[in-house]
Amino acid sequence: MAIAKVSVSVDAELLAEARELAGRRGLSALINDALRVRLQHARVGRLLDEMDEEFGPIPSAIEEEVRRTWPAAGRYPSA
Repeated sequence: MAIAKVSVSVDAELLAEARELAGRRGLSALINDALRVRLQHARVGRLLDEMDEEFGPIPSAIEEEVRRTWPAAGRYPSA
């Protein structure tokens, strides 16, 4: 896997918390993990949009049941 070095601007408080969380693995590994998760969420969001176009939206009763029973529902921002 090729590695690219970049320079980014990050909120100072977020950076401090991220460094603490990263610990021995390092900030680069934490950022790679976070980007991987965020990109996966974006891909799933696009897939769901395509499925909505093809099959129509999920019925609201089913969507509400999922939100009540799935602890992580709504935890992450949309794509």
